[in-house]
Amino acid sequence: MDRQNQNSNQEISILDLLHYFEKIIKKVLSPIGNFFKSFVNTILGFFILLKRYYLFILITVIIFGIIGYFNKKVLPRNYNYEMVLAPNFKSTTKLYQQINSYNQLCGNIDSTFFKDLKSISITPIKTFTSELNIFYDIVHKNTDFYKNDTIFSRQYKIDKFKNLLVDTDYPNHIVHIIALNKISPEEIKSRIIHPIENDPFYKRIKEANLKSIDIKTEIYKNGLKLIDSLLLSIAKGDKAKSSNSSISFNGESKTNVEQDLLNKTLELTKSLAEKEVEKVQKSQVITVISEPQLVDSKSLLYKRNTFSFALSGFLFSIFIILFIQFVKFLNKFEKKHT
Repeated sequence: MDRQNQNSNQEISILDLLHYFEKIIKKVLSPIGNFFKSFVNTILGFFILLKRYYLFILITVIIFGIIGYFNKKVLPRNYNYEMVLAPNFKSTTKLYQQINSYNQLCGNIDSTFFKDLKSISITPIKTFTSELNIFYDIVHKNTDFYKNDTIFSRQYKIDKFKNLLVDTDYPNHIVHIIALNKISPEEIKSRIIHPIENDPFYKRIKEANLKSIDIKTEIYKNGLKLIDSLLLSIAKGDKAKSSNSSISFNGESKTNVEQDLLNKTLELTKSLAEKEVEKVQKSQVITVISEPQLVDSKSLLYKRNTFSFALSGFLFSIFIILFIQFVKFLNKFEKKHT
């Protein structure tokens, strides 16, 4: 009898425990179920509103779509121009100062050029390659061993060096122009590039640099002519001429002499080619890498196409419907509390 009572008590205890867990699960799942139910009801209510006002939504979307299709004549537009420049002879700072001063004059009705401009700005083209070239260019220019040793003894890394760079340190830059009317590329260049090109200081630097390149080019050409004559003399067996030359050789044999001359020829040819490229790149104070061109044309509100305006019309109609429902709720709330 006692065993039966004991077993019965154990069964009751297990049932109570199961009921307890059941209550806990219901308490946990009940808020989730209520939230899901409220979420579904909200979605269904929203679709009911769309069904009730579908005619209003359809008309609004059509009207906005038509505006988007014909907005070239309805809405004002702006024209975006870009030009890539490479300033030489440390004229980057001057270029930035000029662009910033021009930006302050945008919209000035007293100027034919600036009255149609919304903004003009300049930004550097930041690439890892350009930053690496700047780093090694600085090291290369510091020919003094102590300076170079100091740079590397500080364990400069490219990541730390990048933090020290400013916009004017980069070689290439993009000029952005936003205008209300179309502008000819020549007019853009005449306003931005020509003032610096005609600056007396930069003109003298450019002329001196070109003269220096011409002198070095002539030296390289004369060196190549001399080597050609030496090689010709060696080929003819004129050892006296080669021995009297001012060029020193590493070896005394004919083979070593010819190899040294060929190596010197390659070295001079490479230097000559580099000078020709430098002459082209620095023939102007500011090198135009990319001519001014119209990169994009946008309306002042949205990109000019029918779909974007139709989507805007749909969102606008939804906003109006929600506003109407909110007003109705306020009216009911006012009646209930008055």
